Amino acid sequence: MHSNARLVVRTGYRAVTLLLALAASGAAQERVIAVGDVHGSYPQFVHILQQTGLIDARYQWAGGSAILVQTGDVTSRGTQSRPCLDLLMDLEAQAGQRNGKVIPLLGNHEPMIIIGDLRYVLPEDFQAFAGEQSERRRERAYEEYRAFLAKSRMRGNVPAAPDEAARERWMAEHPLGFFEFRDAFGPQGVYGRWLRQLDTVAQIGDVLFVHGGLSPRLRFRSLREINDRIRDEMARFDSIWQSLAEQGIIWRYMRLEEARREVQEELAAVGSPGQVEDARAIEQMQELLNVDRWMMVSPDGPLWYRGYAQEPEENPARGLEKIMSRLKVQRIVAAHTITDSRRITPRFNNRVFLIDTGMLLNGRGGHASALEIANGQFTAHYSTGEQQVLLRPESGGTVPALGHGQGHGKPQP
Repeated sequence: MHSNARLVVRTGYRAVTLLLALAASGAAQERVIAVGDVHGSYPQFVHILQQTGLIDARYQWAGGSAILVQTGDVTSRGTQSRPCLDLLMDLEAQAGQRNGKVIPLLGNHEPMIIIGDLRYVLPEDFQAFAGEQSERRRERAYEEYRAFLAKSRMRGNVPAAPDEAARERWMAEHPLGFFEFRDAFGPQGVYGRWLRQLDTVAQIGDVLFVHGGLSPRLRFRSLREINDRIRDEMARFDSIWQSLAEQGIIWRYMRLEEARREVQEELAAVGSPGQVEDARAIEQMQELLNVDRWMMVSPDGPLWYRGYAQEPEENPARGLEKIMSRLKVQRIVAAHTITDSRRITPRFNNRVFLIDTGMLLNGRGGHASALEIANGQFTAHYSTGEQQVLLRPESGGTVPALGHGQGHGKPQP
């Protein structure tokens, strides 16, 4: 496993400074490689990075002054999220020392893990964190959970009787490595600290990169506002979670859905003897129940929006034109939704490029891919070795109006 001693701390100010510097320096003329959803597909991730010349056989940065933009969803669904994260974090540090840049962005699955929504985390990802003390740690956690449950039920005057069947189910739901995984992605964990300071959107020259997209219904003044808001929401969630855990309303290692059930029961009992009546605690519980309205998990938020891939082009075209004009960008690169053709797909008259080609589905129709942007030319690279020019400089000088462009899954040269 790669060393974890390479955590790069970037404040919101430094991230915005980087974007401004890249835009001002005409970095769009540099070689930029964008890679979409990885989802724990470590061999495929390595292969496409090597094929595009960004890393060598020893997994070291070999891209020179190139810029790698990874548009999020490194984790979940697959079985090797940890080595994928380690590699990306290593490359971020290496590239910065060798005249290159790595710009990792958040996908929707990283904040899901942060807030305890673990529906798409496979047992193998938990097991990657297991060690010699994991069995003992799980037993301690179970006793801690039992103590929480007993106190919670005492407040409701319900006896907490031992139940061996329930214990076995609990153990199955918390495989070895589960608690180490949660700590590693927590506010003080090596992956948690790194993820919580990443940006959501990045602009390099006149190209914008984002995991999902910028919905016409999304209200924001600047890219910095989006980046700061997502970071603020993650910090706000951490604060609420810690406070409710300290008050014994939830257990710190609960999954999100479990915590919300506890909160719903607590709120339903407000006013009963022995129940929480603190106004601040009630407000925090209500915030936890309403987390679906936050930008980082909203269907119209930049991490979840699928309109670029799924809606007819005439639907978002007008709003998209306004957004691009206001931000002074000519192209948007997005991922999040696997293209029907499993190929990098331009839409809206080559204004939007969809780059999620199903890396996780390797051998089942999908494959790793990368979009190269160099000197105004957009080229798709596939793990098969195929390359396809999607947009040539001579056709990109004058940007056409948005409208009926290439269909979903039908890239044109």
